[in-house]
Amino acid sequence: MRPLPFIVLSLSVLTLAACAPRTAQTTVIPGPILEPVQAGARPVRLGVGQDMQLEVSLNGRRVPPSELNWTSSDPRVVSVSGGGLARAATAGQASVRATQTESGRILAEFLMQVTAPPPATPQRLDALTGQVLELTNAARARGQKCGAQNFPPAPPLNSEARLGAAAQAHAADMAARNYFSHVAQDGRVLKARVEAAGYGWRAIAENIAAGQTSAQEVVTGWLNSEGHCRNLMNAEYRELGIGLAQNTGGKRYWVQDFGTR
Repeated sequence: MRPLPFIVLSLSVLTLAACAPRTAQTTVIPGPILEPVQAGARPVRLGVGQDMQLEVSLNGRRVPPSELNWTSSDPRVVSVSGGGLARAATAGQASVRATQTESGRILAEFLMQVTAPPPATPQRLDALTGQVLELTNAARARGQKCGAQNFPPAPPLNSEARLGAAAQAHAADMAARNYFSHVAQDGRVLKARVEAAGYGWRAIAENIAAGQTSAQEVVTGWLNSEGHCRNLMNAEYRELGIGLAQNTGGKRYWVQDFGTR
């Protein structure tokens, strides 16, 4: 996969860089191929954000999508395309039904059980990184204008320990090795770094900065830069990890890793 692009904006001795948002490539889970189902069938289990391709077989023949109508009892939980691709949107239960187009006969009904990811383990934040989280969520609550685009208020981000571990490791590495980049000197990009920390993601992005002395200064700098502001205000992200490290000369390196599981 291609390395993440990044944009560098220099402000005197202060430096900012925004890692372009990244969304996981959709992985479609092959579903069961059903003959007409009977009541009491075991539910098909999916996690929020997962897709599953559903198929129906009639008399040993796979029924083509053009001969089926697909419907969901609760599209808020599971939506389904005309080709039988089921997408889990939120935790809950729904039935997905396949009806023969010509006859109207119900050929199959899939009971779908969708589970949410486990609650996040909060990152332990010190005074400065705690202020970054507070200021970030305050900015999200107000809504912002990022470049030419107005962002409405967004839900608050929850601190997340694995994202925090990835962010802190990257901040410490930049401070120790005296570089500034979304690509670590061992070649690892954001995707590799958050996955190494054990974070299973559907969407991720990163803001980095160097030289700012306070949480207010760094968050203000990010908000005044379009790419960073877009990352910070993106309502798709639900969790945040924060890194802060200082080199021997006293220069501070800041990292925000955004994610959604």
